Amino acid sequence: MGLRVLVAGTFDLIHEGHIKMLWEAKKLAGDDGELIVVIARDRNVKRFKGRFPVIRESSRAYIVKNLKPVDRVVLGEREPLESIVKIKPDVIALGYDQWADERWLTEELRKREMEVKVVRLPRFGDSSSSSIIARIVKLFCSGKEAGDGGGKPESE
Repeated sequence: MGLRVLVAGTFDLIHEGHIKMLWEAKKLAGDDGELIVVIARDRNVKRFKGRFPVIRESSRAYIVKNLKPVDRVVLGEREPLESIVKIKPDVIALGYDQWADERWLTEELRKREMEVKVVRLPRFGDSSSSSIIARIVKLFCSGKEAGDGGGKPESE
């Protein structure tokens, strides 16, 4: 029998690293398992990152729901642990840069009488939403014409 694996995050400006991370989390679930993705609410992104996401929560949820490795998407609760308690996963797969410490999270869930395996996945590739935003700013907000390329092609 497969496992219920939970992944949570902003998933703003989906990139290669997101996709590879979701496939890795799906592997943890097993053949009959379920990958559930909790999408951070816009207000929580602002609270934790100090800025609103580029793409609103309903659109981010729609995009992630339509990715092949994802079985179910839910919008997160105000407090991140509330979503975990509601979903009752077997495994939580944290991204390489997520704020939660594995030991702290495991202990917090034990206090709530939940035994959940918490794993930290590695970084996949060198893309990030922040690096995409920085590249957009460089290419389109540096005073150059938008159509002049402004940067090296990917193949170089």
